[in-house]
Amino acid sequence: VYKRQGFTLVEMLVVLTGASVLGGTLISLLVNQNRFHARNDDAMLAEQTARALVDGMSELRTAAAEDLLKATPDSVSVRFDVLRAIVCDTVAGGGVDLFVYDSVAAPNLPASFRGVAVSGPYVSGFVYSDGFVPGGGVSGAAVASCRANGADPRGTAPSAAFRRTNGWSGAFGQSPQRGAIVRTYGTLTYSVAGSGRGNGSLAIRRNGQEYATPLAAGARFEYGMKDGTTRTRVNAGNLKAIREVRLVTTTVGHSGLAAGRQLQFEARFRN
Repeated sequence: VYKRQGFTLVEMLVVLTGASVLGGTLISLLVNQNRFHARNDDAMLAEQTARALVDGMSELRTAAAEDLLKATPDSVSVRFDVLRAIVCDTVAGGGVDLFVYDSVAAPNLPASFRGVAVSGPYVSGFVYSDGFVPGGGVSGAAVASCRANGADPRGTAPSAAFRRTNGWSGAFGQSPQRGAIVRTYGTLTYSVAGSGRGNGSLAIRRNGQEYATPLAAGARFEYGMKDGTTRTRVNAGNLKAIREVRLVTTTVGHSGLAAGRQLQFEARFRN
């Protein structure tokens, strides 16, 4: 007589218990693996954000203390050069021929603020005229004038580097002398603001454009003064006494699983 055999209740309970233990172990492994990857992603993002801040804000190191326009805990503004030139010669009627030896193609600076600074051939400091931009433009006559006075001795500079300009006496009282350095500048502002991601984190904005996020709460600018003190706000009359700008912050990831990357970026001024 054939007798059908099956699982006993005890055997079924043992199998179910083993399956649940195995399933729980697999789920735990998957959860831990996901957390591991998320933690690594956070750490990588924090490091990438820190590098972006250091690379981007290095622009501040090209400024001098006299270029500062604003210094608060959440914002620092400086004059940022878009063009540097040397005066080749003056011409009749108050004109000035310039040889442009350095320029920035796409500085992403507000068009509402422009100015010119001039330093005489035997003077180290600059005289500023915010809001002034000389008239004129690229000129063949300026090419001849500048090359005759020693600019571009190899004759390799493009014609766009030579400009005949005017309007200087209205801004500076007189035309700059031959050999003077001329800077045309805009304003560059770095600020701490809420991140556009909407997760409550902070971001650094360059002229209003967010480029480094997320940052932990407490991100701020500090200012090292020539007397050795540190301030978080400096009024307009004392801006020239600032020796360096510091950004103190912690870059973090999106999930908050990894430890943040603490950062103190310092931009020491040229003088």
